[in-house]
Amino acid sequence: MSESDRETSRSFSPAELQKIADRHGIDMAEVAPRTPEERLRVLRQILSQQDVAFPISPVRAEVYFQNAAGGVPFTVGALSETSVDLVEYAAEQHHDRYSFEEHLSWACLLSDQQRTKHQFACREYLAGEELFEIGGTVIPDYYILNARIYQQTGWQLATVNRIIPAELFFTCHSYRFFPVTTFMRPLEQDYLQEPDIGHDVAGHVATFTIPTVARLMQDHGKARDLIYKERDERLSKANNEQQAKGICTRADELLAYAERIYWFTVEFGLVMQDDELRAFGAGILSSPGETAYSVHSPAANRILIDPSNEQNLVLLVCTDYLISEYQKTYFITQDFSLLESLTPERIVRAAEKAARVPHFSWRDVIPGDTVLNLGQAATTVNEKYYRLVAGQSMDDCMLRTAIRNMQVLSKETDPLDDGTQLDLNTLWSVPMPELPELLKGAPMPKFKPQASDVELKPISFVADYK
Repeated sequence: MSESDRETSRSFSPAELQKIADRHGIDMAEVAPRTPEERLRVLRQILSQQDVAFPISPVRAEVYFQNAAGGVPFTVGALSETSVDLVEYAAEQHHDRYSFEEHLSWACLLSDQQRTKHQFACREYLAGEELFEIGGTVIPDYYILNARIYQQTGWQLATVNRIIPAELFFTCHSYRFFPVTTFMRPLEQDYLQEPDIGHDVAGHVATFTIPTVARLMQDHGKARDLIYKERDERLSKANNEQQAKGICTRADELLAYAERIYWFTVEFGLVMQDDELRAFGAGILSSPGETAYSVHSPAANRILIDPSNEQNLVLLVCTDYLISEYQKTYFITQDFSLLESLTPERIVRAAEKAARVPHFSWRDVIPGDTVLNLGQAATTVNEKYYRLVAGQSMDDCMLRTAIRNMQVLSKETDPLDDGTQLDLNTLWSVPMPELPELLKGAPMPKFKPQASDVELKPISFVADYK
């Protein structure tokens, strides 16, 4: 959503607002923010607490409080010795400027979320929501929320004005800062491609109290540091501009592959608890519709994985996805403790492996997968190639993956690392279709990819698995 889109969001009449509130079980009289004086009283009380995991020194607490009392808008948390530079992506939260409709949008979304979260979220996530008081009928004041988060986890908030580059996003994670937006989605909009307060705060904040998930988030930041440290070292030895460009491209590609682990765990992860599926991913839990869908819908693939297993880890970094709709595949972890194996070094090694092997689309079901549910839109590994050759419909993820694989397989060296031999024998020993005319560089078939919700009828399901 662009700035202009946010500014031109429609206004509702009082009668319409009442109907919306009624639909979501909200008493409009309760959609009333605290006064600035009340918020300051709450903040003062929080800052004085010392019986917490990360107590705030009186000197630092006083400076923080005076900034809030002086009307300084919240930007980047200032409760530790570290900080982050958000450059042109920096934003400010002016809590007093939120409209009634924005607060009502938060209240309605939270009401819907709470119903699905208490059905489908894991125990640890629900405990985190209670600890940080994620709920209520008004958008949180980041001064208050940031202090609570820091005292319990050592993490802080950093406000941004839009989606930020992956490199900056994970740089923030390396220092235990979480980027959050300051705008709220329009009333009654469940799914949103661009993160808003409903996603960043109501989705992510509770996950900081799950130690293994919080550690995984920071380890992704440290993985970013390793990738770009190597980039900088190689750039210092580059002989020409073309070589330097290739080095930078390699680093960006490796981070993109590493980010897929984050996507399928922190954002869209499921875990087994008491022999039942439970969600902990913020992307799932910030959408009431996707929360139920991820656990129960027959349309989605659900694959059980062990992140400590090398083959399963490479599966995560090699699986492409789209952000424009509910996911087609969810990966389930048996226990949170298995996420402890995802160290920065393992994340980087897996990303390097992903640069040298074929990838999978979000619909692919692979021989050897532990399948808990075979989704209605599932396809086999080679389905995308057959459809490409035949000019049949496929979604953008399938198309992108098919073309990427054929481009990679037509080369003899790793395109991200000149001189490195490609590993064409993947860990899965998946049979590749015979497409010599494409692998030899023949022109790609020209057709327009279709929307990803089209009905796909597998044309080679049995053949691929013989």
